[in-house]
Amino acid sequence: MKYSVLAVALLISSASFAQSKHLFSGSDTLGGVMTDAIIAAGLDQSIGYVGGGSSVGEKALVNGEIGIAPMSRPMKPEAIAQAQAAGVTPVEHVIALDGVSVFVNGTNGTPGLDLNTLARIFSCEITSWAQVPGSGKSGAINAFRRDDLSGTTDTFKTLVGVKKFGACVTIVHETADIAEKTATDADAIGYAGLSGKNEHNRELAISSTGTAYVTPTAGTIRNATYPLSRKLFVYEASGARTPNKAEAQLLEQLLDRSFLDPIVQDHDFVTLD
Repeated sequence: MKYSVLAVALLISSASFAQSKHLFSGSDTLGGVMTDAIIAAGLDQSIGYVGGGSSVGEKALVNGEIGIAPMSRPMKPEAIAQAQAAGVTPVEHVIALDGVSVFVNGTNGTPGLDLNTLARIFSCEITSWAQVPGSGKSGAINAFRRDDLSGTTDTFKTLVGVKKFGACVTIVHETADIAEKTATDADAIGYAGLSGKNEHNRELAISSTGTAYVTPTAGTIRNATYPLSRKLFVYEASGARTPNKAEAQLLEQLLDRSFLDPIVQDHDFVTLD
């Protein structure tokens, strides 16, 4: 195939632009927020978000590949220690709140689950809806989870008390996958951030042992009475390495509540107050 001189010039220009655009990684949960924030800040020509999971962003920040990392869980102590060994101090910024929600199909009548039952479902000790009080269902439970790079998975395991996922649990990679599975499969259950809600699935109320069932709302997440409440973060490299120009410009916008809060709310997350 032959190209005109102009076409070749355009191809070279396009390739050079793609190479010059800085890409950074981090939480998939925060993918929509980051993408919209980049566009709203007018920075989409110089920076882009590729997600990948909180663990991916954490590793890239420690290795010096990026200067900011959105995460849906706190940085792990060992990652902070590795960064500090390289002369870098990760600075934590809390940008929003979220509740790890447990989603089922909209036709599922289960009123709620306690943490113990939830742990037994995801460890495959409970595999039938007939074993779940109030479900009004029979048949196999189709459980779905995010992969091990996900900060949501890490948070879910920690707060629910899941030591190891059972073989009956199917791995999917994005919040959108959990939303789709629970919307289309009447026997499905899965966990994701609040942004996994759609018109065909619903969140279950969750109970700690011996306490009342609580649904994830702005109020119950802010006061942490919802058992699976969590913070959402952006970590910033400081010390021997700092954010580049595009990252610094974006971070300034992310820390401006008047700028970010409307975006946070558009994606069904909870503002800090």
